[in-house]
Amino acid sequence: HRVFSDVSITIGRGDKVAFVGRNGEGKSTMVKAIMGQIDFEGEIRIGHNVRIGYFAQNEASGLDESITVFKTVDDIAVGDIRTRIRDILGAFMFGKEASEKLVKVLSGGERTRLAMIKLLLEPVNLLILDEPTNHLDLKTKEILKEALMAFDGTLIVVFHDRDFLDGLTSKIYEFSHGRVTEHLDGVYGFLRKKKIENISEIERRKA
Repeated sequence: HRVFSDVSITIGRGDKVAFVGRNGEGKSTMVKAIMGQIDFEGEIRIGHNVRIGYFAQNEASGLDESITVFKTVDDIAVGDIRTRIRDILGAFMFGKEASEKLVKVLSGGERTRLAMIKLLLEPVNLLILDEPTNHLDLKTKEILKEALMAFDGTLIVVFHDRDFLDGLTSKIYEFSHGRVTEHLDGVYGFLRKKKIENISEIERRKA
């Protein structure tokens, strides 16, 4: 099954890019190819010492339900971060009482927030996020965006929220009609070029 062809893109160290396009045009296929989860024709070269953190749409379902929010984070935090666990949990709206909850009683949004904290604390320098803000309210989206802006590694995000992408991503790769097109003028420049208000409108277009 050929989703796209003749694609050549380079994502450099520290780049923050977005993959956009209609469903079925190849965004998730490209992510799976980068992750080595599917067979494909061509070549993908991962840079030296690149450590990838991947947040899939169902990432929160992999949490250990039998432990508390605090222990979930405490188990992976290393070094100086250990002294700031409470601050990090608080930034993601897990106060002291909420941090002692068992994971199994958390809502979908709380689980997504917790899974995102885990990912941000992993020793990675390339983050790949596939629809990361499902189940998240506006406040939590803002918290996540701030954390990603502060992340000094490379970021690939598959998402259609223009406000979330504005100021976060410098390049947009548009997946459409079997091709991948690079746009360098930010999310609002991309929207002007496409004569649309929101990236989600791409989903409803046939051309």
